[in-house]
Amino acid sequence: MSSRIAVVIPACNEQDRVARCIESVSAAVRNLVSAEPGAIVCVVLAADNCTDRTVPEARKAWAASWGPDERAHLTVLEGHWASAGGARQAAANRALIGNPDWIASTDADTAVPAHWLSYQVERARSGVDAVLGTVEPDPDECPDHVSRLWHSEHDLAEGHPYIHAANMGVRAGAFAAAGGFPNVECSEDEAVVGALRAHGARVESTDRIRAITSGRLRGRAALGFAYHLRSLAAQRGAVEGFADR
Repeated sequence: MSSRIAVVIPACNEQDRVARCIESVSAAVRNLVSAEPGAIVCVVLAADNCTDRTVPEARKAWAASWGPDERAHLTVLEGHWASAGGARQAAANRALIGNPDWIASTDADTAVPAHWLSYQVERARSGVDAVLGTVEPDPDECPDHVSRLWHSEHDLAEGHPYIHAANMGVRAGAFAAAGGFPNVECSEDEAVVGALRAHGARVESTDRIRAITSGRLRGRAALGFAYHLRSLAAQRGAVEGFADR
């Protein structure tokens, strides 16, 4: 497999978090192209109904962390998809114009590790069609007791059962055969992985590329990661008295 890689990132009013995401993706790109000088990476940010400074902050962070280098570039799409699945697929559609071999997915409120892309490319070359990474709530943002509750219910290990669009990658051909991300508000990741498995794709779950995602208790998607954190806290009476985040 050659190293033509796409990274897709949906964003909705993430001006306070998008820079960290872009900086982490830039570091992952640098790690990949340093090891593979011929690698080409296209990063596509789909700004969905953004009314804040998400777009300029993303562009500023990319310019500062990557700069003018033809091996990678950032493309920003601005639209009104009104769903994580729609925005993620719009980013994927744009990325597919460049005929990538592999599509990696994360979120604008997430920071990926420096070896994020290098690991996925290595697994792809070993015959894996999709890589499902783990995420954990940002300890600087998530209340300590909520974080402890979350970790008590999640076994972050090899072969884990979790599916997070904030940390996954898929072979472009397998992605196309599976029909891509559906236009839904949340769980587009579960849908595409289900389709991949139905098509016989080799899907691998790993904790070796764990990402950090927002630990806020109120998020953008009605049933997204923040909803899960808040529901978990509420079940244990832990959320009472906390300001919305």
